Amino acid sequence: MNRYMLYRRASKRAVVFVIMLAVFCLLSVTAFASSPRLNDGAGLLSSSQQSSLLSVLDEVSERQNFDVVVVTVQSLEGSTPMQYADDYYDSRGYRDDGALLLVCMDSRDWYISTCGFGITAVTDAGREYMSERFLPYLSDGEYYKAFDVFASMCDDYVTQARSGSAYDAGNLPRKPFNFVLNLLISVAVGFAAALICVTAMKGKLKSVKKQYAANSYIKQGSLNITDSRDMFLYSKVDRHARPQSSGGGGGSGTHVSSSGRTHGGGGGKF
Repeated sequence: MNRYMLYRRASKRAVVFVIMLAVFCLLSVTAFASSPRLNDGAGLLSSSQQSSLLSVLDEVSERQNFDVVVVTVQSLEGSTPMQYADDYYDSRGYRDDGALLLVCMDSRDWYISTCGFGITAVTDAGREYMSERFLPYLSDGEYYKAFDVFASMCDDYVTQARSGSAYDAGNLPRKPFNFVLNLLISVAVGFAAALICVTAMKGKLKSVKKQYAANSYIKQGSLNITDSRDMFLYSKVDRHARPQSSGGGGGSGTHVSSSGRTHGGGGGKF
């Protein structure tokens, strides 16, 4: 009987130990899980837009193994955009590689913070090019479109950087060329310019009558050519040194956040 009681007590202790271990593991996983990749604290998006954008951010982030995050706030609470964006990324358990877009409505600031491979993928020149694509939407209040462009371009930038040639000064994405539209515009501009020039010249020739032979323009006896020859007088060649590429201006500037982590990034107003 004593052995049975001891067995039961040992069994209970084993069960309790297993349960406690499982709870501890669950809490550990929860503690280290990252925050959602979208935090619309400023309330710029509708519920459906938040759901759609979060799906896009999660899909790109998981496929690329690179966190793409969007954060909107009403106030920076005394921090600079750089400090707020860096600290937010560092404190939320995101991957070592990623990029975060911060938008503050009170000060009209935007800031992109990059970390790890994000510093390589989103160079300073690449970030400026990226901002030119989403800032018009941001300024016009089309926030969902602006954030969607940011996510899409981060996806493209990471893919390009992993190919060994990140988008940078002298190697930026080409804007789509609409051949048909540009052809029509060129033809229309050329036709209009030609029409104006011809009309102007025609107006100056009202007193001139059409002639059917060149004899009308020659005074009789005024032209008598007895000899002709070609003579080479001189030549002149100008030489200029070919401009050399400076080879600089690329890459990403970096700084260290309050947590001691290296970040790249930059921003401005919208």
